[in-house]
Amino acid sequence: MSKASLVIVSGGSASPAFQEITQDVRYILGISDNGGSTSELLRVLGGPSIGDLRARLTRLISESSSEKKAIKDLLSYRLPSEGDIQAIRHEWNLIVQGRHKLWHPIARDKKESIRGFLVMFNFEILKRAYKNFNFRNGSIGNFFLTGARLFFGSLEAAITGIEEETSVIPVIITNHTASIAAELQDGTTLRGQCEISHPGSSQQQEPPVPSSILSPPMQHYNNEEEEEESSNSNLVFDKDTDVKLTAAVRRIYYMNAFGQEIFPWPNPNFIKHLNRAKTLIYSIGSLYTSIVPCLILRGIGKSIANSPTLKHKILILNGTNDRETEGYSALDFILTITEALNQSQWVESLQLEFFDARLEYEGYPLPTDKPLRPSKDILTENEKDHTSTKPSSFFTHMIYLTNSQIPVDVPRISEFGIKCIPVDSLEPLYTSTNLHEKLVQIIQ
Repeated sequence: MSKASLVIVSGGSASPAFQEITQDVRYILGISDNGGSTSELLRVLGGPSIGDLRARLTRLISESSSEKKAIKDLLSYRLPSEGDIQAIRHEWNLIVQGRHKLWHPIARDKKESIRGFLVMFNFEILKRAYKNFNFRNGSIGNFFLTGARLFFGSLEAAITGIEEETSVIPVIITNHTASIAAELQDGTTLRGQCEISHPGSSQQQEPPVPSSILSPPMQHYNNEEEEEESSNSNLVFDKDTDVKLTAAVRRIYYMNAFGQEIFPWPNPNFIKHLNRAKTLIYSIGSLYTSIVPCLILRGIGKSIANSPTLKHKILILNGTNDRETEGYSALDFILTITEALNQSQWVESLQLEFFDARLEYEGYPLPTDKPLRPSKDILTENEKDHTSTKPSSFFTHMIYLTNSQIPVDVPRISEFGIKCIPVDSLEPLYTSTNLHEKLVQIIQ
């Protein structure tokens, strides 16, 4: 039997089940999160969001020795979200100076290697002291990755230290912020992942108005007074917020700093692994902020539908709905992902030289292995067919919990050629054991 190889979109807490099957796992993660510690990094330093990448990387760190566990604990540590701000800054200083108790089990050589990137991060924060960086709820792992990104000049180059065959891949390669927006059925637009999934206490801010379509934002060109500590409403938020959306989500799209829609190219490694892996898994996670942003990028729909190697395309259905998917059934999840992948194909079929020029100006790399755009201005009937691909091209199986709080219409889903695989559980939660068992049945 040939060796299993997996591409995981999103990931949630299911990574142990994947790693038990094979070490050949590629985690595809979005870079549009703008909540928590990440929001403060974006406010002060800019750049891509790293929170989801950091969370996945730290989960993958082995605990086979006390030192590795200590490194994992250090990079998973968060500074307090409440209390005296001076005390919080003092604790950060202990960490960056190497005097915090978290360093004690870590050998000096590794300690100084890690600390070097924290010092780099701290240096960049001090250069921007007028922005008054807020260390509340700060993730040491986020600070470390940011320091590494700034040192190497690349987010991908900063991601190291996990099993060779396993990799964590940012869905877009850029050193700039990649933001998403949601257009709701009632015409409302929500800007930023946090505003879509778990809004902060203040209203969303309107994007800056550019002086021209290619000019950078102007809001930081003035001499600003020192910002107040509470200026970032996304720094501490409640993921379990019960504030409902005013209407269902119509679509998700990427936007630039001015709120204008853009069409980024995906990380070429994402496409490469879709064309070499045997199994694709749409994993547990928020549908519109974790999964869909990875799928609407140009070329993804076509690559998934036409991959010469993908034998299994599996949706692991969440056990419960959240703010983004209130009232959704399992079929709604399938149709939403299908629509996102068709959106990817539709965008790829358009002539977008202007948008490519704007992307390149804003720091998003373009592919070098094919022409920018087709020479024709309109879609032929054959091309239109390719932008309305059926769910069976994107799914072969759906795994769901028998006591799922999301309605599952097995006969209706089966009509699309998708096999429904039930998982028994006392609660609407997967365990590593029961999920691993079902995945092995499908894949091997």
